[in-house]
Amino acid sequence: MKKAVRVLVWLAIGFGISELIYHYGLELLKVPTSSMSPGIEAGDYVLVNKFIPGPRYKANDPNRYGRFALSRSLNYGDIVVFNFPEADTIVPNKPGESYYLLRRRDAGIDTLLTEEYWGELEVLKVTQRPRMIKRVAALPGDNIQIIRGVLNVNGVEKDFRISSGDSVIILPPGVYDPYVFPGNYRHGWNVDNLGPFYLPRKGDVLVLDPKTFPLYERILKVFEASAIEQRGNSFYLDGKPVQQYVFKMNYYWVHGDNRNRSFDSRYWGPVPENHIVGIVK
Repeated sequence: MKKAVRVLVWLAIGFGISELIYHYGLELLKVPTSSMSPGIEAGDYVLVNKFIPGPRYKANDPNRYGRFALSRSLNYGDIVVFNFPEADTIVPNKPGESYYLLRRRDAGIDTLLTEEYWGELEVLKVTQRPRMIKRVAALPGDNIQIIRGVLNVNGVEKDFRISSGDSVIILPPGVYDPYVFPGNYRHGWNVDNLGPFYLPRKGDVLVLDPKTFPLYERILKVFEASAIEQRGNSFYLDGKPVQQYVFKMNYYWVHGDNRNRSFDSRYWGPVPENHIVGIVK
């Protein structure tokens, strides 16, 4: 009887250790798309190292989120796995598509949800959102701009793109694309001409005004869970007038190596740090 108990104890310990490794250490992940081709193809398996930038905790709460700093921070060029930032709301019967992209594409999406049996919208916590894999192109505190298809970071060309061999058509400046971040016609951005845009760093102070607010509205309301609203040219946080906002988290800009076939920050914006799972080694 004692031997059976010892076996059960060791099995429980082994299971607990394997769970800790899976959640906080290493994880094998199957890549769903070809956005990182040719280095990583759809269907490939990659090993995710969660020790960089460190195992996260309380990821679903931006006010309590943190990491065990066991290793280094993220660097330019790191290949990262992260929870898809636009998957806070999903269409159940359209799991492979962004709800926000569908809404920008079709203003009648509420009707389609019913008539096309797409299902009722679901809200997902950060850790429940689908995983994506991209390359870090810019870090918190960087100023970024895409000029005629080339990424500039702090005024320096810094494009980690790997050519897929496809012919590339570069859109001219001023041709507005509603599917490109931030989806606001006043900025007139497209996939090849975007910015300038400042990537927030934890503790940075944002001066609130009608011109900059559309760039950061989703970050403030969704990622940082702040009850901020605009009334005319004025702003209110928790019902009180404010002129500034202090960011709670760091934000990253990511691109796919297969530029023409990558759904990345150019379309949905920055990745909040609490969405980062780990790097690919």
